[in-house]
Amino acid sequence: MHRIECTLNNYAWGKHGENSEVAKLFAAGHKDFQIAKNMPYSELWMGTHPDGPARIHESSEKLSKFLAKYEASKFSSSNKKEENHLPFIMKIMSIKHTLSLQVHPTKEQAAYLHKKDPINYPDSNHKPELAYALTKFELLCGFRPAFEIIQNIQTFPEFRNIMGKNETEKFEEIIKSGFLQESEEAKAALKKCFTKMLYSQIETPNFVAEQLQSFYEKLESGIRGALFEETITVLLSMKNNFPNDVGCFSPLYLNHMILQPGECCFYAAEELHAYLSGECVECVGCSNNTIRAALTPKFIDREALINVLNYRMTAPEFYLVPPKKLQPNIIEFAPDCKDFTLHEIKYSKSEKDSESDTKVISLPSLQCGSIMVIVEGEGKYKNHEKERIFKRGDIFYIEPEKPIQISTSGSSLVAYRTFGYETEHRRIG
Repeated sequence: MHRIECTLNNYAWGKHGENSEVAKLFAAGHKDFQIAKNMPYSELWMGTHPDGPARIHESSEKLSKFLAKYEASKFSSSNKKEENHLPFIMKIMSIKHTLSLQVHPTKEQAAYLHKKDPINYPDSNHKPELAYALTKFELLCGFRPAFEIIQNIQTFPEFRNIMGKNETEKFEEIIKSGFLQESEEAKAALKKCFTKMLYSQIETPNFVAEQLQSFYEKLESGIRGALFEETITVLLSMKNNFPNDVGCFSPLYLNHMILQPGECCFYAAEELHAYLSGECVECVGCSNNTIRAALTPKFIDREALINVLNYRMTAPEFYLVPPKKLQPNIIEFAPDCKDFTLHEIKYSKSEKDSESDTKVISLPSLQCGSIMVIVEGEGKYKNHEKERIFKRGDIFYIEPEKPIQISTSGSSLVAYRTFGYETEHRRIG
């Protein structure tokens, strides 16, 4: 295991100061780091992506260069490069308020967008995402089932007005005539509604503001449609942070998911989503491409976003990733994605355990490199026959085919390990 230094980000949507798990975790691993009370601490990046490259702790060498040297020593190749890349980025995120309403492209779409606009789309790779809840974690993800969207259209005339009366009537007609929500006809009708709504922000901004005001008045009077009370709280937060933004209608057509600690969801490319609040472990493909729709002052590409979306309508349970117990202290979350798999490594000290009792956990030997972050506890591991200490805040790169044993005495332990077998994006450039 090689200890690595990773990148701390300070995006405005992050939690401030000591309220941020990102800040506290980073401080635990860096004794000289001082947490600033009024500074947002949003993300801790762990990977090789150029926007936040990890470095080997002892040498400050970029992990990507270390990987290239490792591969060169193991394999003979005429196509050697200075840097090799992991297929994933693992992050710890601390979210105070809504991130932008966004989608990520497929590999083919990403390659096209990168060639067309490399400034706004710096990567030619896709960006599937997994979110594992560390605390109560809320997000919008995927279009609601068709009957819920229709219920909200019929309950809130402002929503119908923004999506277009002709467009929404056609959508309702298609669903009521027997077409399944999975049908291309239903998806095409929803696409027209969504397109009308998205362009209203630039074509009729005053109309959007008027409709939002009327919509919020109905919420205040107790009208709910298919919304539950937690979603009303989200809508009020959006109103404060993004006044007059058409994205404030998004909870009416997107699933509002509330993950409890230990729950996990996954969505691939083409799925509309927005993180709302809470703290999570996130795993993404090695890419920083984002196509934004609303709820942001950043670059918005409506045309690209409309064409990238798959317009799948489904219940939120579709996005959940079931846990699989590999051994008593290791649970695996493996989505339908080669870019990453997440392992939760957890040992809870009981009242029966004495301070001298030692718990040994054998980590699976993998055929690929991985990154592990210690979130709670402390203990020991062996590296090149030398016993070393680890503690909360430490982050490690683990080489392929390396059996690792970690031990802890008198302490509970929580760690997260990410790895991926996707090979097409191991190298950049």
